[in-house]
Amino acid sequence: MTTQGCSIAPKHGILTCKDTKQIRAAIRLRRARGTASRAPDPQEVFAMLDQAFEQVYTKFKLHFYKQVFNKFATREATLTTVESFCMEVIMALGSPTIAEFSNMMNLSTPNAAYKINNLVKKGYVKKVQSETDKREYHLYPTRKYIDYYSISYAYLQKVVDRAKQRFTMEELQSLERMLRIVSDELMPEIPLPARSTEAKPE
Repeated sequence: MTTQGCSIAPKHGILTCKDTKQIRAAIRLRRARGTASRAPDPQEVFAMLDQAFEQVYTKFKLHFYKQVFNKFATREATLTTVESFCMEVIMALGSPTIAEFSNMMNLSTPNAAYKINNLVKKGYVKKVQSETDKREYHLYPTRKYIDYYSISYAYLQKVVDRAKQRFTMEELQSLERMLRIVSDELMPEIPLPARSTEAKPE
């Protein structure tokens, strides 16, 4: 079956469309042809899931990029684009060591140290010596970064707050369970430690 803007992907045999509205239109067309009582077509479900994941992921990315470049446009930014991404990684990892940061970014240790030292000089990162291993230093975003450059988390919280208003408690529990499974089981390549992202006192 093909519908305007939609086709069957040759590799997987899955219905693909340019957007979710076209997928839903294709489903309605099939139902109008007398197949409304049948079980959901896995191809249609998979296609809609692909589209939904892609749209949410893309919207979060675009919002982040918009905010980053808005900082540059208003001359408020002192971080380069790469440094902004480095800060996002440090925030996500909590209080990583230089080695952990280097491994996550696939950087050599000297290259990672160079980028970190620049962030320290600009006042966005503080290196704190480990209490258990004096050879290691943990990286903490300073209040300067958290106050001015933590630009993706406010929007994330806004979306979560909207979800709390939109869904029932049972739906929220199901959503939380599925998201946790996605994070814990389906994304093993990106382990996130349960660490605080609060800045160390200056």
